[in-house]
Amino acid sequence: MADIDSNIDTSEVVENKDRKFGSQLHYYPCMIDDKPALFTEDSLIRATKRAARNPEDIPEDKSFWGSLFG
Repeated sequence: MADIDSNIDTSEVVENKDRKFGSQLHYYPCMIDDKPALFTEDSLIRATKRAARNPEDIPEDKSFWGSLFG
């Protein structure tokens, strides 16, 4: 498993309250360096596809057990 501490909980969804025509109905909120951020479903899909295309850029588990079993 990758050595990444941050997590976006996709079960936490907020409504786009002042929605403009054609904009997303909801967002996935999170904090980035103590600043709030809102992601659309499309931005999360693009990010997971990018990670799948570039697995070499994902931090490796550097723990003792991770080095033995990774």
